[in-house]
Amino acid sequence: MVERRSPKPEAEGSSPSAPANKILNVYVQMRNPIKFIQEVKQEAFKVTWPTGKETLQGALMVFVMAVIMSLFFLLLDQVLKFFLEILLKVSI
Repeated sequence: MVERRSPKPEAEGSSPSAPANKILNVYVQMRNPIKFIQEVKQEAFKVTWPTGKETLQGALMVFVMAVIMSLFFLLLDQVLKFFLEILLKVSI
């Protein structure tokens, strides 16, 4: 039988996906909602928010892609409709 070892020598036994102390920490935070909200606010200030120009560019790109895709599917639908009508006329 082959002995399997963890790549980390300090790791022993099974390693749970979330350590117990982290779960306990989340539980403690939820018991103190004011502290939790303060920490969320601190983390929000660390985020690099997009500028107005970047937001506008992103929104325009989404709009342009939606228009292009709608035209593509309109064209595809018309082509398939044309072939389906031919197929139905031939089979009658």
